Amino acid sequence: MSDLVEAIDAEARGDFAKALEHYAKLTESGSSLDRIGIDQALARCHEKLGRLREAGVWRRKAGAGYLALKDEDMARDERAYLSLVEYRNAVQDLQGDPSLQETAKEYAAVLKENFSEGAEGLTHEGLFAGAFFQALGDPLTASKYFFDTAEAMSEQAAGTNDAGLKAATIQAYKRAMDSASKAGRPDVARVAQMRAYDLEHSS
Repeated sequence: MSDLVEAIDAEARGDFAKALEHYAKLTESGSSLDRIGIDQALARCHEKLGRLREAGVWRRKAGAGYLALKDEDMARDERAYLSLVEYRNAVQDLQGDPSLQETAKEYAAVLKENFSEGAEGLTHEGLFAGAFFQALGDPLTASKYFFDTAEAMSEQAAGTNDAGLKAATIQAYKRAMDSASKAGRPDVARVAQMRAYDLEHSS
Protein backbone atom coordinates (compact mmCIF):
# COMPACT_ATOMS: atom_id res chain seq x y z
CA MET A 1 0.00 0.00 0.00
CA SER A 2 1.21 3.54 -0.66
CA ASP A 3 2.76 5.61 2.12
CA LEU A 4 0.18 8.34 1.50
CA VAL A 5 -2.78 6.00 2.00
CA GLU A 6 -1.11 4.39 5.01
CA ALA A 7 -0.38 7.81 6.54
CA ILE A 8 -3.91 9.10 6.08
CA ASP A 9 -5.39 5.87 7.42
CA ALA A 10 -3.18 6.02 10.52
CA GLU A 11 -3.96 9.69 11.11
CA ALA A 12 -7.70 9.03 10.78
CA ARG A 13 -7.39 6.32 13.45
CA GLY A 14 -5.45 8.66 15.76
CA ASP A 15 -2.20 6.71 15.39
CA PHE A 16 -0.12 9.83 14.86
CA ALA A 17 3.25 8.16 15.45
CA LYS A 18 2.51 5.66 12.68
CA ALA A 19 1.25 8.44 10.40
CA LEU A 20 4.50 10.33 10.92
CA GLU A 21 6.53 7.36 9.74
CA HIS A 22 4.72 7.34 6.41
CA TYR A 23 4.37 11.12 5.91
CA ALA A 24 8.13 11.51 6.46
CA LYS A 25 8.75 9.46 3.30
CA LEU A 26 6.68 11.87 1.17
CA THR A 27 8.35 15.24 1.77
CA GLU A 28 10.11 15.32 -1.61
CA SER A 29 7.39 13.86 -3.81
CA GLY A 30 4.42 15.36 -5.62
CA SER A 31 3.68 18.92 -6.67
CA SER A 32 4.59 22.02 -4.68
CA LEU A 33 1.07 22.07 -3.23
CA ASP A 34 1.29 18.37 -2.39
CA ARG A 35 4.53 18.97 -0.48
CA ILE A 36 2.94 21.80 1.49
CA GLY A 37 0.13 19.41 2.40
CA ILE A 38 2.68 16.88 3.66
CA ASP A 39 4.45 19.57 5.71
CA GLN A 40 1.11 20.47 7.28
CA ALA A 41 0.32 16.82 7.99
CA LEU A 42 3.68 16.34 9.69
CA ALA A 43 3.03 19.46 11.78
CA ARG A 44 -0.45 18.24 12.77
CA CYS A 45 0.82 14.85 13.87
CA HIS A 46 3.67 16.33 15.91
CA GLU A 47 1.21 18.74 17.56
CA LYS A 48 -1.14 15.87 18.45
CA LEU A 49 1.82 14.09 20.06
CA GLY A 50 2.80 17.21 22.01
CA ARG A 51 6.02 17.74 20.06
CA LEU A 52 5.57 21.44 19.47
CA ARG A 53 9.15 22.25 18.50
CA GLU A 54 9.10 19.66 15.73
CA ALA A 55 5.66 20.84 14.65
CA GLY A 56 6.89 24.43 14.46
CA VAL A 57 9.66 23.45 12.08
CA TRP A 58 7.12 21.94 9.67
CA ARG A 59 4.68 24.86 10.05
CA ARG A 60 7.53 27.22 9.14
CA LYS A 61 8.37 25.08 6.13
CA ALA A 62 4.72 25.08 5.01
CA GLY A 63 4.61 28.86 5.34
CA ALA A 64 7.72 29.22 3.21
CA GLY A 65 6.23 26.76 0.73
CA TYR A 66 3.19 28.96 0.17
CA LEU A 67 5.42 31.97 -0.43
CA ALA A 68 7.39 30.04 -3.03
CA LEU A 69 4.30 29.19 -5.10
CA LYS A 70 3.90 30.88 -8.46
CA ASP A 71 0.89 32.85 -9.69
CA GLU A 72 -0.24 29.93 -11.82
CA ASP A 73 -0.33 27.75 -8.69
CA MET A 74 -2.34 30.14 -6.52
CA ALA A 75 -3.32 33.81 -6.40
CA ARG A 76 -0.82 36.01 -4.56
CA ASP A 77 -3.20 37.28 -1.86
CA GLU A 78 -4.42 33.75 -1.13
CA ARG A 79 -0.96 32.27 -0.74
CA ALA A 80 0.14 35.26 1.38
CA TYR A 81 -2.76 34.68 3.79
CA LEU A 82 -2.24 30.92 3.97
CA SER A 83 1.45 31.55 4.64
CA LEU A 84 0.47 33.92 7.46
CA VAL A 85 -1.66 31.20 9.07
CA GLU A 86 1.25 28.75 8.97
CA TYR A 87 3.76 31.25 10.36
CA ARG A 88 1.36 32.19 13.16
CA ASN A 89 1.18 28.51 14.09
CA ALA A 90 4.95 28.24 13.80
CA VAL A 91 5.72 31.06 16.22
CA GLN A 92 3.22 29.60 18.67
CA ASP A 93 4.79 26.15 18.44
CA LEU A 94 8.36 27.47 18.66
CA GLN A 95 7.88 29.50 21.87
CA GLY A 96 11.07 29.14 23.91
CA ASP A 97 13.00 27.59 21.04
CA PRO A 98 16.25 29.23 19.80
CA SER A 99 14.85 29.37 16.26
CA LEU A 100 11.96 31.63 17.34
CA GLN A 101 13.83 34.88 16.66
CA GLU A 102 14.63 33.94 13.07
CA THR A 103 11.13 32.58 12.50
CA ALA A 104 9.70 35.81 13.94
CA LYS A 105 11.56 37.81 11.26
CA GLU A 106 9.97 35.69 8.54
CA TYR A 107 6.59 36.03 10.27
CA ALA A 108 7.01 39.82 10.34
CA ALA A 109 7.68 39.88 6.58
CA VAL A 110 4.55 37.82 5.90
CA LEU A 111 2.51 40.09 8.17
CA LYS A 112 3.74 43.15 6.27
CA GLU A 113 2.62 41.61 2.98
CA ASN A 114 -0.84 40.77 4.34
CA PHE A 115 -1.34 44.18 5.96
CA SER A 116 -0.10 46.15 2.93
CA GLU A 117 -3.68 47.18 2.10
CA GLY A 118 -4.84 47.69 5.68
CA ALA A 119 -6.05 45.64 8.62
CA GLU A 120 -9.64 45.19 7.50
CA GLY A 121 -10.59 41.52 7.74
CA LEU A 122 -7.40 40.74 9.68
CA THR A 123 -8.52 41.66 13.20
CA HIS A 124 -7.50 38.44 14.92
CA GLU A 125 -4.20 38.26 13.06
CA GLY A 126 -3.42 41.89 13.94
CA LEU A 127 -4.20 41.51 17.63
CA PHE A 128 -2.16 38.31 17.81
CA ALA A 129 0.76 40.01 16.07
CA GLY A 130 0.62 42.92 18.51
CA ALA A 131 0.58 40.61 21.52
CA PHE A 132 3.28 38.35 20.07
CA PHE A 133 5.75 41.15 19.32
CA GLN A 134 4.98 42.80 22.64
CA ALA A 135 5.92 39.55 24.41
CA LEU A 136 8.98 39.18 22.17
CA GLY A 137 10.28 42.58 23.30
CA ASP A 138 9.64 44.46 20.04
CA PRO A 139 7.33 47.31 21.09
CA LEU A 140 7.67 49.20 17.81
CA THR A 141 6.26 46.35 15.74
CA ALA A 142 3.69 45.62 18.44
CA SER A 143 2.45 49.22 18.39
CA LYS A 144 2.01 49.13 14.61
CA TYR A 145 -0.25 46.09 14.66
CA PHE A 146 -2.20 47.13 17.75
CA PHE A 147 -2.82 50.59 16.28
CA ASP A 148 -3.63 49.51 12.70
CA THR A 149 -5.97 46.80 13.97
CA ALA A 150 -7.65 49.17 16.42
CA GLU A 151 -8.32 51.59 13.55
CA ALA A 152 -10.07 48.87 11.55
CA MET A 153 -12.00 47.71 14.62
CA SER A 154 -13.04 51.29 15.38
CA GLU A 155 -14.62 51.61 11.95
CA GLN A 156 -16.55 48.39 12.54
CA ALA A 157 -17.63 49.50 16.02
CA ALA A 158 -18.88 52.86 14.70
CA GLY A 159 -21.61 51.16 12.70
CA THR A 160 -22.77 48.75 15.39
CA ASN A 161 -23.91 48.68 18.99
CA ASP A 162 -21.50 45.85 19.80
CA ALA A 163 -20.27 46.64 23.31
CA GLY A 164 -17.74 43.80 23.19
CA LEU A 165 -16.17 45.10 19.99
CA LYS A 166 -16.02 48.61 21.41
CA ALA A 167 -14.31 47.38 24.58
CA ALA A 168 -11.79 45.35 22.57
CA THR A 169 -11.05 48.37 20.37
CA ILE A 170 -10.40 50.58 23.40
CA GLN A 171 -8.06 47.96 24.82
CA ALA A 172 -6.23 47.63 21.50
CA TYR A 173 -5.69 51.41 21.39
CA LYS A 174 -4.39 51.36 24.96
CA ARG A 175 -1.95 48.59 24.12
CA ALA A 176 -0.86 50.54 21.05
CA MET A 177 -0.31 53.57 23.29
CA ASP A 178 1.75 51.57 25.78
CA SER A 179 3.87 49.88 23.10
CA ALA A 180 4.42 53.12 21.19
CA SER A 181 5.57 54.87 24.37
CA LYS A 182 8.08 52.09 25.03
CA ALA A 183 9.24 52.26 21.41
CA GLY A 184 9.96 55.98 21.60
CA ARG A 185 7.00 56.98 19.41
CA PRO A 186 5.13 59.55 21.55
CA ASP A 187 3.28 60.79 18.45
CA VAL A 188 1.63 57.40 17.90
CA ALA A 189 1.05 57.02 21.64
CA ARG A 190 -0.81 60.35 21.78
CA VAL A 191 -3.07 59.51 18.87
CA ALA A 192 -3.87 56.08 20.34
CA GLN A 193 -4.62 57.69 23.70
CA MET A 194 -6.98 60.20 22.08
CA ARG A 195 -8.77 57.48 20.11
CA ALA A 196 -9.25 55.38 23.25
CA TYR A 197 -10.53 58.38 25.21
CA ASP A 198 -12.99 59.33 22.49
CA LEU A 199 -14.36 55.80 22.31
CA GLU A 200 -14.67 55.49 26.07
CA HIS A 201 -16.72 58.69 26.22
CA SER A 202 -18.86 58.09 23.14
CA SER A 203 -22.49 57.12 23.53
